[in-house]
Amino acid sequence: MLCNELGKARRYVINKHPANGGYLLRPEEGDTPFFHHVAALAELYQAAQEDRLFTHHFNMLRTILEKTASFHGFSNFSACIPTDDADDPEGVLHARLINILSHGNYSLFEPQPMLEENKVYFKTILDGFLKRYPFNPDFFPQTAEAAIVGTP
Repeated sequence: MLCNELGKARRYVINKHPANGGYLLRPEEGDTPFFHHVAALAELYQAAQEDRLFTHHFNMLRTILEKTASFHGFSNFSACIPTDDADDPEGVLHARLINILSHGNYSLFEPQPMLEENKVYFKTILDGFLKRYPFNPDFFPQTAEAAIVGTP
């Protein structure tokens, strides 16, 4: 909002540094809109790849699902959760898990590791989402080769 008020003021973008985990401040180039949800999705993907999932990641995933649902004109985020014929044929279980686990009292300052069973569900939902809505493979290099959960 402040950038809009200042008009032609120089804009900057803060990105996470890929090597040291710090942050980079760089000038924004062009009129490309900010896609924070893509950056958050890439961060979730990386956390799943490295098996460093925390309870607050369900909240991040729900936010991304809501933005995607809104973009595609769906009234509910659950429309963006692919159904799994074997595990969740109606998609009800995964939507309920997102609902329940995204509304916990989770602190970003005191992250709690995700339970192993929840990690499996999280990775399954994220993997299904990335297969259904393909993004730039540079951000998600292994989705084309293998699933996050390790199944071909």
